[in-house]
Amino acid sequence: MTPIFELIKLRILRRILAPVIRLKWRGKLPAGVVAEPLGMASGETWVSARRYTPAGEHRALPVMLFFHGGGWVGFNLDTHDALCRDLCRRTGHMVISVDYRLAPEHPFPAGVQDCLDALDWLVINAARIGADPQRICLGGDSAGGNLAAVLALQARSRHPGVIKGQVLIYPVTDHASGDWPSHARYGRKPYPLTCESLADLWRWYTAGSREWPASNSHDLATPYRVADLSGLPPALVVLAEEDLLHDEGQAYARRMQEAGAEVQVKTYAGQKHGFVGLEPTAAHEQALADIQAWMARLYR
Repeated sequence: MTPIFELIKLRILRRILAPVIRLKWRGKLPAGVVAEPLGMASGETWVSARRYTPAGEHRALPVMLFFHGGGWVGFNLDTHDALCRDLCRRTGHMVISVDYRLAPEHPFPAGVQDCLDALDWLVINAARIGADPQRICLGGDSAGGNLAAVLALQARSRHPGVIKGQVLIYPVTDHASGDWPSHARYGRKPYPLTCESLADLWRWYTAGSREWPASNSHDLATPYRVADLSGLPPALVVLAEEDLLHDEGQAYARRMQEAGAEVQVKTYAGQKHGFVGLEPTAAHEQALADIQAWMARLYR
């Protein structure tokens, strides 16, 4: 398939995914949450986002900066609206979902830079928007989990001590060329994320990038390959048992633990990639309850 037809197909998929997910959540959206647009502007930088707050809450709230999945090329604020509402309702956090630029129109590291700019803005403006600057955490699923992990690493020098936790939901931590056993076990159809589609996502993410190296490893894209993982905040790593990303997520959690971070890993038996947030299943409910319990202990 030529690049132009790939792009047309991708844009069509982007348009239909949010309505499909919205239909699955019809009549089941978490109540008691206020959602409103948020612009993060600093100098020439402008990053769009959506802010979720518990209805009627006026005290300074802990805040999660959230990054949606979609392989860096698809999904958007609307596909993850239900998940962000649920995170807000259950945890009592303000949730800020970042509308970062997508590849292939904006190749690596454009999306990462948007997320870093959003974090810089939040650190400065947290109190102004009703968030507690002493209680900031990161979260994301799949490619968004990758972005959250990358930001936690970068924040060590960029904003020392500011990030208090990270919730990584089946994160991408290594390039698709990595030799992980779960790729062989769960990387073929009918699994929702296959080796072929993951390779395509990496190709779209990095194509045309002037900064992507031949080694397929970069500190802003492959957290598992970062040499020094010391000084990271506590992490909750949510994994699906039947997911090709399972082993690299588990290995990254292990490396964080070995470097001294407090890490809890929750693996959900029989679950596949995307089980958190895309529809209100029993497995989604359990994962959100576990995230809620973990985050309740985060600032003690």
